[in-house]
Amino acid sequence: MSFLFFTACRNKMTTYTYENEGILDIKIEKAEAYIDKLVVTFAEGSLSGVKKAECYGSDFAVIEEEPEFTFKNDVLTIETDNADMISGMKVWDSDRDLYFYVRYMNSDSYAMLVYSWADDVGYMVNGDEDAYYTQEEKDEQKELAKIQAEAEAYAYSKLRGEWINESEDTRIIFDSNSDYGRYFSVCKLENGEWIEHDSMSIGKISPHGNDTMALFDNPSFGRQVIVEIEDDNTMKFDYSEELYYRKSDVN
Repeated sequence: MSFLFFTACRNKMTTYTYENEGILDIKIEKAEAYIDKLVVTFAEGSLSGVKKAECYGSDFAVIEEEPEFTFKNDVLTIETDNADMISGMKVWDSDRDLYFYVRYMNSDSYAMLVYSWADDVGYMVNGDEDAYYTQEEKDEQKELAKIQAEAEAYAYSKLRGEWINESEDTRIIFDSNSDYGRYFSVCKLENGEWIEHDSMSIGKISPHGNDTMALFDNPSFGRQVIVEIEDDNTMKFDYSEELYYRKSDVN
């Protein structure tokens, strides 16, 4: 027994203990790097079932994409020869339908982001994003957000206004207001009156080339509507197979 204990201790290279607060009840208590494995101990009840785990280095590059691992009694054991190089992980808990990223595990305080599912909005991010991302990544995200916003604004400018179909019994208005932001409204002509049949607040626009765009009512999850721009005054819309023609701009 003494020999086995001595061998186990000799194989251990480093132990990191953490005092982080839990995020959605997920909390890592310690990580132990051995010659042939990484042993990560979670607080009791943090996870109910791990289906996938990936490992990353301090430069956030993948070290082990699909390592062999076991999860039992709140302990995640990853078989690896690179335990001392692992600084972060991505773990998927299918039982709770969530996954999380953790960084800086080779220190006394890690940073974690937990993505949990909600039917009305899709995956929600929980955790301190400011602590998780590097300044370089934050700058890149700001630049990408600016580029995305400009692309969406340009795409929406091509739609904004009133459109009517070839049969002149369906019209679509693309506009924006303080309550809903960007939106479209579909009206049909019934007994001489325009009756609204559909509407959608547009949370995200994803341009695909110069002539197609996808409209989403939620940035991460939700209804998707495809619009195909034929030219500045003609388009196809998911609502019917007919062409729609620009009737007027919205001021």
